[in-house]
Amino acid sequence: MAKKKILVAIDWYLPGYKAGGPIRSCANIISNLKNDFDFSVVTSDTDFSDNTPYPTVKSDQWNTLPDGTRVYYFSSTVFSYKAMEKLIDDENPDIVYMNSFFSQQFTLTPLRVIRKKQLKCKAIIAPRGMLGAGALAIKPMKKLAFISFSKMMGTYDKVRWHASTPQEADEIKAIFGKRAEVVVALNLSSAQTASIADKQKKAKELNLLFFSRISRKKNLHLVLQWLQQINADTKINFNIYGTLEDESYWNECKSLIEKLPAHVRAAYKGVVSTEQAQQVFAENHFSILPTMHENYGHAIIESLAAGVPVIVSKNTPWHQLEEACAGFDIELADDEKFKEAILAAASMDNATFNQWQRASSQFAASVLNNQNTITQNKKLFAG
Repeated sequence: MAKKKILVAIDWYLPGYKAGGPIRSCANIISNLKNDFDFSVVTSDTDFSDNTPYPTVKSDQWNTLPDGTRVYYFSSTVFSYKAMEKLIDDENPDIVYMNSFFSQQFTLTPLRVIRKKQLKCKAIIAPRGMLGAGALAIKPMKKLAFISFSKMMGTYDKVRWHASTPQEADEIKAIFGKRAEVVVALNLSSAQTASIADKQKKAKELNLLFFSRISRKKNLHLVLQWLQQINADTKINFNIYGTLEDESYWNECKSLIEKLPAHVRAAYKGVVSTEQAQQVFAENHFSILPTMHENYGHAIIESLAAGVPVIVSKNTPWHQLEEACAGFDIELADDEKFKEAILAAASMDNATFNQWQRASSQFAASVLNNQNTITQNKKLFAG
């Protein structure tokens, strides 16, 4: 029996990495399910925030990646409705799996092709957290106007939605109604629990990591504000990694960095590839992400898998972390609790920190080794 053909449409894909979670989510689905389904990918020929095409791929044609995945990389000059229509016609997929809610090129254009040509292929959309309250709070008027218009035009009628969590399923149904077809399948991760880095931790000292895109949604500025209020007897090195998504926002953050007291040092260290991430985790004790919204949070699971406990907002799927000695999950509005968590992390001596390291890795293992997640993702593409 022939495998179902699935065309994955996504704005950025491997070898890109600057767009973060969506790239990893798609790559992990393909890696885990390629024996069950025939995947191909259509994407752009640049990484997020870049203008220069990848040097290792051929634009506007099919490429085969080292893992065997066929990927078509559109250049900005060649992409058009007609070009996407021809590609979908030639591929004749059973499913088109789109990985954004708002993407003009890689969601709305494929949807238009499917509608206009009345194709029999199934349209599946993973909004990747874009319909959460935290995400919609950024540029809300523009986003809500688009949602209202799309509902009026029936843009998303008869699609199947991929929700990463029951909470995201509720968010989708709150907008598109209870009759919307939603399949819940937790994202798959490529993170692996390996031997935990042997690192020393002194009480009242902390290497704190921010490992995410630098955007208002991720709330780096809040961390910098909390660090301004840390007691002088506590020494913190705050290491910031991530794509600079919004220059004006980064300028705000830089002005906050300049106001940090002498016992708190903050440094922006650029963007690292997935391969380099393990070294970054090995150099830090805790990571922090007070995000407005994450439908999964690959950086969170990767941190835990590396034995680096996390301090996160409750706007992620990962809760009851403190009970598991894997970190802290805190209501975003509770500034005091976040400051207390940072101080609690800093105050740990080496023996206590080592316990939390092991517990964090165990927490990640319980997520990564859950076979039900594979089953859920197979069901997403069934029927």
